[in-house]
Amino acid sequence: MKVYEKVVIGVVLAVLGASLIVCFVPPVRDLAFRAFCLHAINRAQQRRARLLCETDHQALLDAGRQVLRQAPIESQTEDGRKPSGHLPVPKAVEIPKAIRRLKPHGLFVDYDGYVTMEMHGGMDHFGIRIYPADFNEPEPNFFYGHRKLVEGLWYYDDGYLHNPEYDKRIDAIIEEHRRP
Repeated sequence: MKVYEKVVIGVVLAVLGASLIVCFVPPVRDLAFRAFCLHAINRAQQRRARLLCETDHQALLDAGRQVLRQAPIESQTEDGRKPSGHLPVPKAVEIPKAIRRLKPHGLFVDYDGYVTMEMHGGMDHFGIRIYPADFNEPEPNFFYGHRKLVEGLWYYDDGYLHNPEYDKRIDAIIEEHRRP
């Protein structure tokens, strides 16, 4: 057996052994899970701060409207009903740099005529909704988002659903990360 084959086998066995320890030894498994959760929470906070504090909101609004112009949505189905929900932005649409540099987890066009840019999903769901200049509310109780950043650009965050004072937390994030 050649030296590099022995090295490869050794590395594979080491990784397998470490994986078994992490998966089946409760204190190690719990510690690994906590570390993963703390990393995910920290990463979400960094993305939230970047979106709220380091992003040119007007440029993001313009970029979203550019996507909307490239991705027309059919306003009704073949049987004449209005569809609901959203679809991923078609692959043929050129995504502007202002959106690409934020690396959203998802970019969707809603049948109601706006773009949703999902920055984080799962347990800490937040992002942006971008509306065209001539947007008309599809229904009286339409939900734009939780916080208007500029006219036509709204921030949404699941934190608002469980905490009536969540806006104070967002204000603190903005204050902490505000550029001098």
